[in-house]
Amino acid sequence: VPVETVEQVERTIMRHNRKQVPFDVVSNPEFLREGTAVSDFLKPDRIVIGVKSKRAQKVMSDLYAPLKARMVITDLKSAELIKHASNSFLATKIAFINSVARVCELVGADVLKVAEGMGLDPRIGRSFLYAGIGFGGFCLPKDLEAFHYISHRVGYDFDLLRVVKEVNEQQRTQFVKKIEQAVWILKGKTVAVLGIAFK
Repeated sequence: VPVETVEQVERTIMRHNRKQVPFDVVSNPEFLREGTAVSDFLKPDRIVIGVKSKRAQKVMSDLYAPLKARMVITDLKSAELIKHASNSFLATKIAFINSVARVCELVGADVLKVAEGMGLDPRIGRSFLYAGIGFGGFCLPKDLEAFHYISHRVGYDFDLLRVVKEVNEQQRTQFVKKIEQAVWILKGKTVAVLGIAFK
């Protein structure tokens, strides 16, 4: 959810909490991937918990204790932004390798080998360094768009995110151009594409 959503939820509950029942609202973004969600939940690389009270922190820490995963305890807004920032960074990584792929094509280099060589650097890593038609699905485009919008709304033009979106859209156009170069006229022809389906 966009940053400041938890504050809105909290205000709404307070407005309708006629019996003054004590409550906490936390931000607990998920990092689950389609196709591996159960495994991702049971063996997370981190659990992010945004809280305002020690009580909420204890409840959430106790809840996740059986998973024995590293917990990042933070304020509400930081927890909300961790989700947007993480997915926007992954989208940036995909856009970057797709841009590298375009340069590789122009100079005659092998993007698979370039990505392999880059990915062996532990600061970079191999994940999300696969050139292709661009990112899609639900999370990356949504979170990239939300993070860009939020940044703009608070007065920061996060141009890098705009460019990432543009590069991603150009990949689709480039893909169609490659098909046109291969078959010339597309009208009336059926084209099968393997290897671009999500998961």
